[in-house]
Amino acid sequence: EGVEYEVPEGRTVASPLVIHNRLPHVYRDPESYEPDRFGPGRGEDRAGGALSYTAFGAGRHACVGEAFAYMQIKVIWSHLLRKFKMEMVSPFPETDWNVVMPGPKGKVMLRYNRRGMSTAA
Repeated sequence: EGVEYEVPEGRTVASPLVIHNRLPHVYRDPESYEPDRFGPGRGEDRAGGALSYTAFGAGRHACVGEAFAYMQIKVIWSHLLRKFKMEMVSPFPETDWNVVMPGPKGKVMLRYNRRGMSTAA
């Protein structure tokens, strides 16, 4: 299937995450947005093992801020989702893969309204 290469001693081998995290033999429909993709017991876990998702790196050179980043994501999104009702106004955007940090092509327009304040203690 592939080609074998000999890597000379002392050389660095790198795998671009933008490709690695979209491998079709690991991810079912890798081009689609699927929030539950990394849930427990999914086929992706079995196909890719512990390194099926490596956005923060792995091994000796893993990102030291990974736990902090996930904590911040949970805190910020739980606050936003509790306090605001959000609705996407623009169509779901295509992903721009031609950049270091992939993101949406063009603008993503949202409408948001503050939710009613609860008086329960």
